[in-house]
Amino acid sequence: SSLDPPVQFRLVVAMSFAQGLSQRVAAKRQEISEREREGAKWLAVEEKHVEAAVDLFKQRCVRAAQNLQCQTSVSFEVLTRDIPNFPTYRVKNSTYLVDSWGEVEAASWFYAKRGAAEPYSEGAPIQFAEVLEGLMPKFLEKVSALGFLTCGREPGTWKVKVSWRSPDEAQHNGGSKRNGSSSAAFAAVSAAAAAAPPPPPPPPPPPPAPMPSAPPEGSTDQQASLPAKRPPRSYDGASPSPSRTEVPSGTEVPTSDDETRRAA
Repeated sequence: SSLDPPVQFRLVVAMSFAQGLSQRVAAKRQEISEREREGAKWLAVEEKHVEAAVDLFKQRCVRAAQNLQCQTSVSFEVLTRDIPNFPTYRVKNSTYLVDSWGEVEAASWFYAKRGAAEPYSEGAPIQFAEVLEGLMPKFLEKVSALGFLTCGREPGTWKVKVSWRSPDEAQHNGGSKRNGSSSAAFAAVSAAAAAAPPPPPPPPPPPPAPMPSAPPEGSTDQQASLPAKRPPRSYDGASPSPSRTEVPSGTEVPTSDDETRRAA
């Protein structure tokens, strides 16, 4: 028997709704999939940035060892300034915001770090410290695996401090080992310390300048030889030296808007 017209109508409406719902779900999944692919671009670039930072960190440690030091503290934020295509920042209202992203777009970072469920609003501000903070755990993990005697982040800063044995301690302990495992990077630092020449002696002090003969008291020459009075200290329009050179970490507060813009 045929269905009553009202029943047929309800059936058609239900099927149409189910079909439309399926289409919307499929479209949503497609959007999320595309956002996840966009986020994967940042993850690939992030890995390259971390590897570059670790290489720069090792270079700093070797230089410190060549200067007969057994420890060093290096700012991760300062290292990123020498990484090609690393994101840059600008200061606005005492806030450090990402200005350019290098090889990727802001959406790539957004979907990689905040998920792909919601779309990124073009132009939405992203704090530079949040970008650095997202890289710090991977950077610390890789530095810790290099085999240093101690390794840790200084609280409230971007600085990572490491230490290594002196050449005498390394020989006494049977080589450069930490926790039973050797490290090529740690061995390179120890070798640089062992090969470093002793520091040169300080140069001799310069001879004292001869005292000029004093002119007769009250003469014009005596008045001319007196030092001129210094004017009151003022900037006179000159740019004062910035009180900070690094981006504040999450536990610090920026001091002013006068910091120079990060060089691209």
